[in-house]
Amino acid sequence: MESSSKQRSGLLSGQEMVQHHTECYEVQAQFNRLVSLEDFDETRQADLERMKDQFRRMLSQERVNKLDSISEGVWENDHRRIRITRVEGKWQSYGYEDSTGKYVESHEGLFLMEMNRLIVRWNGMVLSIEQGYSLLLGHPGTLTLEEYQVYSILVRASYYVLRYDPSRKYCSAERNLPSAEERCVWSNLFAMLNQPNPRANVYPKDDPKLYETVRRSMKKYCNIIRTPSSSNQLPKASAIEENLTGFSGEPVHKKQKSETSSNVENDGFKRIEQFRRMFDRFDIVHSLIEEDDPLDTVDQQSENGLRFVFDLFATEAHTFKKSLPPLPIARIIVRRSSQPMPHFAELQRLFRQQKTSVPLMLMLVSDNLSVHCFLYDIRRVARNVIALPDEVSVR
Repeated sequence: MESSSKQRSGLLSGQEMVQHHTECYEVQAQFNRLVSLEDFDETRQADLERMKDQFRRMLSQERVNKLDSISEGVWENDHRRIRITRVEGKWQSYGYEDSTGKYVESHEGLFLMEMNRLIVRWNGMVLSIEQGYSLLLGHPGTLTLEEYQVYSILVRASYYVLRYDPSRKYCSAERNLPSAEERCVWSNLFAMLNQPNPRANVYPKDDPKLYETVRRSMKKYCNIIRTPSSSNQLPKASAIEENLTGFSGEPVHKKQKSETSSNVENDGFKRIEQFRRMFDRFDIVHSLIEEDDPLDTVDQQSENGLRFVFDLFATEAHTFKKSLPPLPIARIIVRRSSQPMPHFAELQRLFRQQKTSVPLMLMLVSDNLSVHCFLYDIRRVARNVIALPDEVSVR
């Protein structure tokens, strides 16, 4: 019996397995924000100690799983990283590999530990999740607790998240692809010229409805350019103008000839007058994008607190490669909710520092680790090269 018990060391019996899965590890929290300990009475102090015990019990519990399905790693304290000694599963979005082996960053290792996909050892001892929070976060070169909370939420939502690296190279093939409208314009142009489209096999197939809309719009443009404006579309002259021309004393045939030759010119001036009256109704507001003066007044100390933390990639990137990822859909800035809200000029200056324009995502982490997101897209809106104003009203 003694030999069999030694062979079973590290394994659970059936009774222990059932007990482990039926025990409840709930934390009955009664605090929703951080408060000062000086404001606590004896009852609140007892509640705080009870919560600490429940959290400690939940974090320090042993994880039960098949060892063959969990990867293993060793913590290298000098380099603040985890060296993977055994790999199980897919690792396309975690870690990196060099000539000395495969490694994962500290925050990636902590997340994999929480997902029960990685066992980390340090000095021969297995790290618990509680020890992982103390060892893997809050040190120079590692993430803070708020930054890790943002990372964990986004990765659990199936996004690809990488730490921001200004020297990272991106696969920009998708960004160089023209829009669907532009592709339809070129396809119609080659069709009108009876020439083969050299990009027909390179770009995706055009939407038939959009293609037909573009074709009608291009024909309307051609008619506007080719056909001069007819005289019957011009507004009729007033009675005063007719009287003035009637008493001019000129022959009728000369007067008709001069009116016919100046129809086009008068039509142009009337159109200009219509535009002038229309723009007079607008309130012109100067854009901060065009002026740099407001940005120079921003406090440099407050600006230094803003920095990119993560690159966020779409969940549709099935062929995602960490070594050469696509362009991110947003760059993330993490701040505490207790910190002042950044000025728009600071965000604009940070936006301009990018080599490629990517929207900014500000993540505010509150004291109870809830996250609020604000998206800033300061890119210019592209022109619609297809629809005319009267076409929009007809649709």
